[in-house]
Amino acid sequence: MAQEVISSAILIIAAIIATVALVNAVYPSLFTTTDSVQSVSDTASDRLKTDVNVDMASMQNATTLFLWAKNVGSIKVPAGKLPYTDLYFGEPGSMAMVERSETAAFRWAYVLDDMDGNGDWDPGEILQIAITDAGASHLTTGTHDLQLVLYNSASIKNTITI
Repeated sequence: MAQEVISSAILIIAAIIATVALVNAVYPSLFTTTDSVQSVSDTASDRLKTDVNVDMASMQNATTLFLWAKNVGSIKVPAGKLPYTDLYFGEPGSMAMVERSETAAFRWAYVLDDMDGNGDWDPGEILQIAITDAGASHLTTGTHDLQLVLYNSASIKNTITI
């Protein structure tokens, strides 16, 4: 009888040690997975809350097009992230990336109508975009597609007519 009690006690202690070892092995992985899911969820939420409307387009001359884009989303675009915006422009089916370089022939620049002075592109504020095409090959009359890809990979596509 004493042997059975000792054997049972050893088995119970071994089971407890095995359970503690399993919890110690699984818990950190579970915690890391939860962080990853939370990070992906936050990124997706950020993209869903981002929206921009191109309210107006105007040709300044044969080589410059002005666009006015309004942040109609519910989140701001931080000032430090605005330069990471990509702009694509062109006729439907043949869009080209517009460079953010001052020396490129096909380039763009922006001026933020920063109403509160914090430097961020807040909801309700306007971003004036100037697209310059030195060769005037992209700024032809007709229908053009415009796509803005923001720092968080949110993509906004509009069609304008020049």
